[in-house]
Amino acid sequence: MHASPPKLSIIIATWNAAETLERCLASIAAQTLTDWELLIRDGASTDATVSIIKKYQSIVTWWESAPDNGIYDAWNLALEHARGEYVCFLGADDALHTPDTLETIFSAIGHGNYDIVTSRGMLRDDRWQPTHPVGAPWSEAKLPRRIRLCHPGLLHHRSLFTRFGRFNTRYRIAADFEFLLRLPSDIRTFDVPSITVDIQDQGVSRHRFWQRIRETREIHAASPRVGPVKAWLYWADKAWRRPIARMLGLPH
Repeated sequence: MHASPPKLSIIIATWNAAETLERCLASIAAQTLTDWELLIRDGASTDATVSIIKKYQSIVTWWESAPDNGIYDAWNLALEHARGEYVCFLGADDALHTPDTLETIFSAIGHGNYDIVTSRGMLRDDRWQPTHPVGAPWSEAKLPRRIRLCHPGLLHHRSLFTRFGRFNTRYRIAADFEFLLRLPSDIRTFDVPSITVDIQDQGVSRHRFWQRIRETREIHAASPRVGPVKAWLYWADKAWRRPIARMLGLPH
């Protein structure tokens, strides 16, 4: 336990993640910057996930295994215990890109005080081979229509969750987007134009396409920034692009 709050709280939600979790935890343990804490909320896994968490107990600040209502519920539960200045949410099948990743990010931040820090991710296939980078700087104008942010590489100032609430667990795939859309236009942002996280291209949000764009449409419709009419237009834009992107092998 840190005597004073650490720079970063790393939160991981797990459920039957034994195939990939150790890779994720090893990438955290290898970091040259050590001013972080690690919180894991497991949804009562029935595989070896809990055994792996116990194996890495020396780097885990807090963990708990019990039934929950999905990823965003797990994140909310872990946030109750987070003490870091910033918070990031890694998937159990993600990994920090290099051992100096956190050192690179916080060296770039310096003495700045930001609400959101963006960076880039590298998508990897099921053999862990790199495919293409993802992510972009924060753009208030582009955020509502076509989000380009790399969520696992995103740092949230912890105060955001006090000021604007936590994740809406009504949404099973897109609650992180709904949270970002809630933020005001004058938030302080900073971009680190480096790859900071490796992302296995097998995530729920990428492979449940129709559920994802349905949830996004509902979020858009409820947002004062967008509204119901634009919500349907944005939905249609994503829907017609999907078969073309798949045919060309492009991300979608």
